[in-house]
Amino acid sequence: MSHNIHAKAVGQRGLLQKIGNLVPGFRGYQKREEWREVDQIQRDWCHERLRACKEKVKRALNDVISGGDLDGITPYEKLMSRLDAVANKIKNADRGWSGMFDTIKVEEDQLQKVYEFDLSLAEGASEVEAKINSLNGADKPTALGLVRECTNLVDSLEDYFQRREDIMRKG
Repeated sequence: MSHNIHAKAVGQRGLLQKIGNLVPGFRGYQKREEWREVDQIQRDWCHERLRACKEKVKRALNDVISGGDLDGITPYEKLMSRLDAVANKIKNADRGWSGMFDTIKVEEDQLQKVYEFDLSLAEGASEVEAKINSLNGADKPTALGLVRECTNLVDSLEDYFQRREDIMRKG
């Protein structure tokens, strides 16, 4: 039975290769479709990292509050809000390439630029995560400094993301 499934898959791959040999632009379309999937996976990864960071900040804030220290909670709340907003923007953005028949198409050189910004997003999300992980056990001044640094990083991520969107719209 599994041999038949494999044979069918190989046969379909052969069919797609034949179509690619006959239909101009089909291979480029397939490549762009793969890029769309990679783009979605990468943005989902960034979204999940930022959402997880929000939960860690929330736990750190709860620890501060449960210790009776209400001074300085505003920066924690601001960071959680920013993490949530930027994570949702990243998750809900258009995919890295509009569909084959869509009015607006993104060319491959534009995609390269988009993915450079996406790499910056991924690296930035990892940096935010590392700093937030440092909150655990940090003294109050250190923790507040880390929270402010993270807020600035999240603001930078939003800027990268906006520039990505500009490339998608304008080229």
